[in-house]
Amino acid sequence: MGKDRGRGGGRGRRNFQSRPYNKNNWRGQKKEHLKQSNFDGNSQPRNKQPQQKCTLRENQVGITEFTNPDLSGFTAILKSRFSDFHVNEINTEGHVLQLNDINVPKLEIKPVDAAQLEEWRKKLENVIADDVWQQIAALSTAKYDAKSEQHVEINVTSLDKEQRTQIHQLVKQLYLGKLVSKTLDQAEKQDEAETETKKVIRILKPKPGRSDNRWNFPGEYVNFVVHKVNMDTSEVASTIANQLHLRPSQVNYCGTKDKRAKTTQSFCIKRRTPEAIANAARGMRNVYIGNFSFSSKTLKLGDLQGNRFRIALRHITQPQEHIELALQSLKERGFINYYGLQRFGNSASVPTYEVGVALLKRDYKLACELILKPRDNDVEFMRAIREAWWENRDSAAAAAKFYNNKYIEKKLLDGLASFGENDYSAALRRIPRNMLLLYPHAYQSLIFNRIASRRIKEFGLLLIPGDLVYVEEDNNQQVPDAEESTPAAETVDPVEDDMEVDADNLLEEESIFKRKVRPLTAEDIASDKYKLSDVVLPLPGYDITYPNNECAAWYEQMLAEVGLSSELLRHKEKTYALGGAYRKLLIQTSDLKWSFRRYSTPEDTLIASDWEQLKNIEITPEPSESEGKYMALLLEFSLPTAAYATMLLRELFKQDTSTATQMQLEQAEILKKLETEPPTVTDEAQPQPI
Repeated sequence: MGKDRGRGGGRGRRNFQSRPYNKNNWRGQKKEHLKQSNFDGNSQPRNKQPQQKCTLRENQVGITEFTNPDLSGFTAILKSRFSDFHVNEINTEGHVLQLNDINVPKLEIKPVDAAQLEEWRKKLENVIADDVWQQIAALSTAKYDAKSEQHVEINVTSLDKEQRTQIHQLVKQLYLGKLVSKTLDQAEKQDEAETETKKVIRILKPKPGRSDNRWNFPGEYVNFVVHKVNMDTSEVASTIANQLHLRPSQVNYCGTKDKRAKTTQSFCIKRRTPEAIANAARGMRNVYIGNFSFSSKTLKLGDLQGNRFRIALRHITQPQEHIELALQSLKERGFINYYGLQRFGNSASVPTYEVGVALLKRDYKLACELILKPRDNDVEFMRAIREAWWENRDSAAAAAKFYNNKYIEKKLLDGLASFGENDYSAALRRIPRNMLLLYPHAYQSLIFNRIASRRIKEFGLLLIPGDLVYVEEDNNQQVPDAEESTPAAETVDPVEDDMEVDADNLLEEESIFKRKVRPLTAEDIASDKYKLSDVVLPLPGYDITYPNNECAAWYEQMLAEVGLSSELLRHKEKTYALGGAYRKLLIQTSDLKWSFRRYSTPEDTLIASDWEQLKNIEITPEPSESEGKYMALLLEFSLPTAAYATMLLRELFKQDTSTATQMQLEQAEILKKLETEPPTVTDEAQPQPI
């Protein structure tokens, strides 16, 4: 029986290899495996083909032009491994965040000078007599007894907050955790008709293992740096919130970062100790926190200057001289500030902007149906839920199939089940406002992309009269993008049609926003004071200044294609109203750096992460020229908030950067290498054990 164990017999471990694995010939075996997976024993192609998923391509969302179309691009693989893509947040002070300190601050009672303590005691003689101090001292030495009331109360109604704080400090300094104190309001009956509230400080014996639980850190808000690997920002926030018994909205951050990457960003939580936060994060794999600090205000979406990127592009095959030309052109000309494909979802059959159009046109039934419509690129469990709802329209039954509450579809189904299968408007309010706004913002982004493409196609990189720039005092200020200005609310508050509005104040607010930009004149252009990177394009809205040239008409034409206009974007429900925003047409990367690096296998780690640097974990050393079979391009650059690194890379590649395209390129490059590289040592040549 023991002989069969581990040799494929009985119920032992299965042996999937027909002969011993040869680590010196992994390429040859992988090549053979790929061939066998595509052909059967008779060398005939298999009929089974991988499912073709309908994913969005760039030209479907208005991304068509380049700043230097005459210079050909090159082929490279983006995100071959998630360790090839690193993002570090740049805070409002311009510092690149890095996880380099994992110490957890603990509350320490800062000693107060003995003379200062004696001075406080003398000032409080009228409130705390000597006999009261004796009672407090006796309480500090007494054993804890849960059955008796072990406390001393001091009437502090006549004291101000500063004096009450001095009493708390005296107790803390003199008895070092043996006693705790808190201020209470007590109702005191004066006569049959009246009661009076007095303030008392209660000094009591804490339960064993507990001490003063009052907040004594330097600020109300605890800031900390999160370094995550291959995980969504929202998932990290939700998990920490759950462990701390908070709502996800109480864990604040400045912006979401890529999932398939190694990213570093700042988080903020109110009045939770660093130790509790560290314990909450300890159970998560590939999430590391540190660099704790304290502040008097919370972080908000958009509280950052931008992001620092470190990217490895693999399978570089073109000559380095040509790639250097492309990089120099990018540094000089910049790239078109398109919204990337991430903005529009991952389905070509139901792009997010179509849901946005339905919401803006108040077709709430269509919006709900589009969100819940089956699509070919769903994961299996989601496909089954969508198909069941689409066929039966039983929202409660479909919602019951979800294993957690984080999905938009789950929230919408719960709304339909609660408010009725036909009350689509009410059901949509179950979706958090910041998530719901992604749909109309996606439509704004589509219009921006199309306008930017047409502007570059018709006028190139030339300035034309009527182009918009920020007025001088606002020239260095980034007007919040549509997504950044979205508050992280939990519910949707509809605005009634007959809601009273102060028309004068509304007009004043609108005019202020419109005055943030001005059109360029011919004299401005002739002065050479402005560049195309200074030009902004509006995102369509009812409260926006459009360019003072023919570009303005393009906006209304594109809106009219779906039955909308700028005025109709003044929605009756405030949630869906789009005032508009401004966005730079071009982004220039003056700090772009690059280098080339050889590597031997696709599994080599090419960039050290924050965690690897902190722990002195060495990455794969660069091989010699003879051993390094592959070439990678390493890039390092900074981008302002809401700019997409994939759009910078697109300017280099001169080709689609969609996931589907990148996967096809990587598979083709690997197969090409396997076909052209002979095995280093054949299986037949390997000595066999005697």
